[in-house]
Amino acid sequence: MWELTPLSPEDGSSQVDLHPDPDAVTSVSELGYQLRLLRLSAGAPTLRLMATSAAQRGVSLPRSTIGNAVSGRHLPSLDTVLTFASVCGCPTDELSRWRAAWQRAYARRYMRHVDPSPATTPPAMPEGADRAVDALLAAQISALPLAQSVQRLTAMDPHQAALILTGLGARPASTRLALMQEERTRMILVMMPPAVAAECMEHMDDDRVLLLLSDMAEDAAAARIAGLAQPTVARLLTRMGVQKAATIVQFMRGGAVRLPDQLSDDFTLRLLQAMEVEIAARVPVGGDRLQRLLNSADARWAVDVLDAMAPGRTFVHFERMPEKRRNELFCMIKPEHLGEIIVLIEPEEPRYWYWLAGIGEERVTEALDAMDPTHAARALEVARYRWPTLPGPPGHESRTSTA
Repeated sequence: MWELTPLSPEDGSSQVDLHPDPDAVTSVSELGYQLRLLRLSAGAPTLRLMATSAAQRGVSLPRSTIGNAVSGRHLPSLDTVLTFASVCGCPTDELSRWRAAWQRAYARRYMRHVDPSPATTPPAMPEGADRAVDALLAAQISALPLAQSVQRLTAMDPHQAALILTGLGARPASTRLALMQEERTRMILVMMPPAVAAECMEHMDDDRVLLLLSDMAEDAAAARIAGLAQPTVARLLTRMGVQKAATIVQFMRGGAVRLPDQLSDDFTLRLLQAMEVEIAARVPVGGDRLQRLLNSADARWAVDVLDAMAPGRTFVHFERMPEKRRNELFCMIKPEHLGEIIVLIEPEEPRYWYWLAGIGEERVTEALDAMDPTHAARALEVARYRWPTLPGPPGHESRTSTA
């Protein structure tokens, strides 16, 4: 029985970390190992209990299927892995990590296998010979009737099929991919370079693309979406829903890809609000859209975003705000951040006098108390243009005189 298999790391060390880490999975054996850890971390429920729990959720998880999944010898289905994780108590937002783990194991299993034993390893092919073979296959497949070419591609491992389809060009490749089963198409797109996969997806209808993206690991989906035309990105993000779209955008080069102008302000705001604040503050939003959202959104969210920005960026957004809104947010921003903003004020310019009045003497004092003494000196100098008798933070005068 699989329960008797020793639970030990693959590196042979004696220390076993019982916390599962789906991000570490790169093979079928590692997937089985992490699933065993997951079951142990959930209190080692019996196979019967797990099968019963799955049935209560309306899905089937036979005991034999569980045994195969954790053996490390058989690749379970994606549904089996996700059901296993759910039964073991994984929250919904963790399931994407297990989906990505399964896809890496799938890719490793169905890419070209190499037998490392010297007795069976074929002689190395001359440099460039493998590319010549792929080019020959591509020419043969291109000459076949469409149905036959799809059949040939489906019989290959996804890696080789991806190489051949890449050589055919985006439009012929997308025509053949459209006739393959969804999971097969998805894996081939994952094997392709993201830019090539994106070019193929541009020739598919949105419904098909959404199906392909739905069970693709978020990092892989993000890399391919990033290569699509902006109107296409906008349509897909809007149709896949806010939470899914927010997760994918967070993987799009660390948020460095600008959100399409075609997204409505309402959807953009909901998208940003679904992200972690630190990431939302870094996502480039075209034109004056972010400014409009900061001006009109819930004040608490707007302040959290501004607090997550560098002081210089926050300062620019404050400059563009109506005075009433700016004063409202001044009352809520973190004191230490407010102090860094005060440092950037040019007190001799009359347009900033209203800023200091809007901040208020009490908030300025809080900001000075929270600041590094070096910066506090500059902030105090600025604030005294408005309040000449404003006292510095405790000990400030003595530090100044000692210097």
